[in-house]
Amino acid sequence: MKGMQIGAVLAVLAVALVLVAGAPLMASVTEDGVTGKVTAYEAGKTITVQVGDASKEYKITAETKTEGEVAVGKEVTLELKETEVVKITVK
Repeated sequence: MKGMQIGAVLAVLAVALVLVAGAPLMASVTEDGVTGKVTAYEAGKTITVQVGDASKEYKITAETKTEGEVAVGKEVTLELKETEVVKITVK
């Protein structure tokens, strides 16, 4: 009986840890947007954003709108349509 109680407590703690540790990543990447730090930027061509431990490159088009001055090291939010950037907002 005591072993089942300890097992149940450990299971609850494990689930809580996964929820707390995963929350920042889940908040940073959505179906149509990404928030992270710029690790590479080539105006009019591509932007690479780091979210957590992962980096991903996105295509910038002539239609991409930019709010603020984009630079490596700045925090940005990208609005996406597949892998193309629709809008870049610098925080």
